[in-house]
Amino acid sequence: MKLDPLQSLVPLAGLLEFWDRGCQPLGPPEPPAEPGFSGATVMRIETARGALAVRGWPSPGLPRRRIEGLHRLLEHVADTVPVAVPLQAIGGSRLVEWNSHLWQLEPWMPGAADFRLDPSPGRLAEAMATLGRFHLGARRFVPAGDASEWFGSSDTMPSPTVGERLRRLADWERGWEKLIARALRAVSGWESKQGQEGWSDVIGEIDRLFGRGRGWVEGQLRLLESTLFRCQPCLRDVWHDHLLWTGDEVTGLIDPGSAGLDNVAIDVARLLGSLVEDDSEGWGRGLEAYERAAGLSLEETGLVTVLDQSGVLLAGAVWVERLADGRVSSGSAVRVRRRLEEVVVRMRALVEKTGVV
Repeated sequence: MKLDPLQSLVPLAGLLEFWDRGCQPLGPPEPPAEPGFSGATVMRIETARGALAVRGWPSPGLPRRRIEGLHRLLEHVADTVPVAVPLQAIGGSRLVEWNSHLWQLEPWMPGAADFRLDPSPGRLAEAMATLGRFHLGARRFVPAGDASEWFGSSDTMPSPTVGERLRRLADWERGWEKLIARALRAVSGWESKQGQEGWSDVIGEIDRLFGRGRGWVEGQLRLLESTLFRCQPCLRDVWHDHLLWTGDEVTGLIDPGSAGLDNVAIDVARLLGSLVEDDSEGWGRGLEAYERAAGLSLEETGLVTVLDQSGVLLAGAVWVERLADGRVSSGSAVRVRRRLEEVVVRMRALVEKTGVV
């Protein structure tokens, strides 16, 4: 697999000198079989302390104090859920700067993101119970200093995601046609390649469905724009590929870089939608499992529905924006195309369910 420029910064001797001898690699670093979409650099190394992940944060990216606040949150919840707490470097920090990027070293979490290959009611209950345990632990977290901006708690505040999505919808409405045109130009060279035909059809279908559903989704978000909820540290982008399984047990809850202050409904909606999509029985089982683990009010259940539906529609727009901005490389085009086709299926189901024209 071809590494991106940041991943090609090997050998890593200069970076790994920040950690003790037990963290030094016993062989060359290996990229993951299928890198995620966050923009982070991740490499696996084998060491005397076991398998470790070398993680480089995108630059420009999150403020250092936010990442350090996230590290303290992970340390706080680690006794109840399987998260990777970064290792302390020799100087005591869990985050180091090297070659103009921020880096951390963390345990490589065991398991595989294979729920869809082996779905079951038991596994679904385990997934939602794991999320519930994370939320219960995070609810008791007390952030240090100004990290409360991202990882504090409030008993009465609007859901930040609702406001964010309304602002994004407004931004897209002003420049949607140009965004679609730029995305089509970005993929024009891919369509001539074997197995890459039909990109313009997929983008065209997202354009059509987004146009039909945008007004309805905006109306649903407006109804909750001023509603007050209990907010706390949440993962905010937890989905199928972020849960690693060993048998029927979740052994890794990974990639928490989007974590921040919100209502738990954002995580319930994101995870459950990615696991069961539009299966109503699966939604019922998943909500019951979460409610047993952590509790969910009637108002929060309503917010889950709105965030799932708006998230489905916005997912298509987010990918169009990434394509238009050149944030999808040709090397990841096949995986992105597969992801877009999944997004279109749910967008179409939403539009048909709501009956919008």
